[in-house]
Amino acid sequence: MSGHSIFIAKQDHWDTLFTGAEEEDFIRIWPQNPMVEFNGSVVLNCSSSCKAISLETSLKWVQAGTGTNWKAFNLTKVDQWTARPLCFARCDRGYRKLLRANFTVYRAPEHVVLNPVPKMEIGKEYKLTCQVSGVAPIQNLTVTLFKGRKKLLVKTFENSTTTEAEDVVVPHVFTVQKEDHGEEVTCQAALDLRPEGPLFEMASHIESLDPVDFPMDPNLGTPSIIETDTEITVTCDVAGVFPAKEVKFELSYEGKSLNPEVTASRDSASARGQVSFSSEGTHKLTCTVSLGPVNRTVERSVNVYSLPEPVLHLVPSEVIAGSMVMVNCTSNGPVSPGVVMRLKNNREILPSRDLDNLFVQHEVKTHKEDDGREFVCEVQRMIDGQHVVKHTAKSLTVFYGPRMNGSSCPDRLTWKEGDMETLTCSAYGNPPPTVECKKDGTSYTIGIPIPITREHDGLVHCCATNPHGFDEKVVTIVVEFFPPNFLAIILPMVALAMVALFAVIYYKYYTTQKCGKYNLKKPQPQREAGNAAEEKRLNGDTSV
Repeated sequence: MSGHSIFIAKQDHWDTLFTGAEEEDFIRIWPQNPMVEFNGSVVLNCSSSCKAISLETSLKWVQAGTGTNWKAFNLTKVDQWTARPLCFARCDRGYRKLLRANFTVYRAPEHVVLNPVPKMEIGKEYKLTCQVSGVAPIQNLTVTLFKGRKKLLVKTFENSTTTEAEDVVVPHVFTVQKEDHGEEVTCQAALDLRPEGPLFEMASHIESLDPVDFPMDPNLGTPSIIETDTEITVTCDVAGVFPAKEVKFELSYEGKSLNPEVTASRDSASARGQVSFSSEGTHKLTCTVSLGPVNRTVERSVNVYSLPEPVLHLVPSEVIAGSMVMVNCTSNGPVSPGVVMRLKNNREILPSRDLDNLFVQHEVKTHKEDDGREFVCEVQRMIDGQHVVKHTAKSLTVFYGPRMNGSSCPDRLTWKEGDMETLTCSAYGNPPPTVECKKDGTSYTIGIPIPITREHDGLVHCCATNPHGFDEKVVTIVVEFFPPNFLAIILPMVALAMVALFAVIYYKYYTTQKCGKYNLKKPQPQREAGNAAEEKRLNGDTSV
């Protein structure tokens, strides 16, 4: 609207209204209910059947026109919210006619602002606030809050008594849900002056809802005890979060970030970092997880200890059976208080001679059974109620001569002629002995299947040798064989002959029955019809 409202009636129109002197005195204003913008202008037309028409108002005005029974007044600046100009006229009967105009002074909304929406946590209540500044009359104002296309709130002010322009604040409390993620919130103000005036609409900027869900504390995974200078992986995990990809981690050791690697999938997220500790004592690891307005922190204390590496010596480590071996257990570094050093064999603690706290010694007289025997040097310490152990192991090598017994090389073997059999003969010893078997001066194949004949029957001499001696063993081999079973051969042949004889007899009998001998007779005179059938039967025709 331009700020000027002009309503001037034509002179001829008003003059024709009052030609009858007998007509009753009156006064009129047009427009009766003008709609004018604050600081704008408007023209009022006062008409009356009386004379001396004039206007009474505190507003500035100038005369805009005149006629026989009317005058127009231009109110150049309507700067009052409750202005009610008065039109009046003096009548011949000695009184005045009065009429006031009912002004509606308005101001369109200057600004519509939706307060910034904070990061929200799902399931909690939050306030949305819309501010409309400098609007009048407030009774014609409607403020609407939208979430997407859905109306969250419609606020009107019909019952307000305010006449001046003022700022309007419209709050709305709502509970945010998971499905609100990504929704857009706006505020719209509408000043509706219809039908006399215009409709003013103005909307705020758009705010997006990004609610988060962070229901549980994070879990910080790390060992409770760690050895110095040992790198470990520290993990910090959260579950049930939304949206997981927006989770932020701060994983640190005594204020120093571990620069973790972060991964997220569906409703969980995880951070992983590596850390090592150079000094003994209690140290703190901290994980802070942030998602929207929610921050959760968890701490874990780690007890860092040191434990020297055990060192094991076998002097010597390779001996001939019967020799003495010294087993020494020590460490390669300083020993912390509470460290225990032990020598073990097959999980049993060996009696030892403790030279000092850093050296344990055990002497062994070796036997062939000690070959491959394992000795363990172990250091142990109690940390926070837990045993921490380091150990190292070495095996003893004992050399001894060959030995053969019934389990390595059999005393007797019984084989059957025609079967495939394998001679297996070995010997104990270190280094492993070489075994050779002979029968009547001829080498016997060991470990390979051979067809058995009667010549394999007899004594086989086996000899095992290595650099530390030899051992001998005689193996008796018995080969079982049987004479031919003539009955088993003759019976099938007799049965076959009988079957053949039976077949010949049956064939001759069958041929005799099928084939007969007939003498052909000379032609006879034609017989009577009654004998025709008989003749056919005599000639072998059975169809009759």
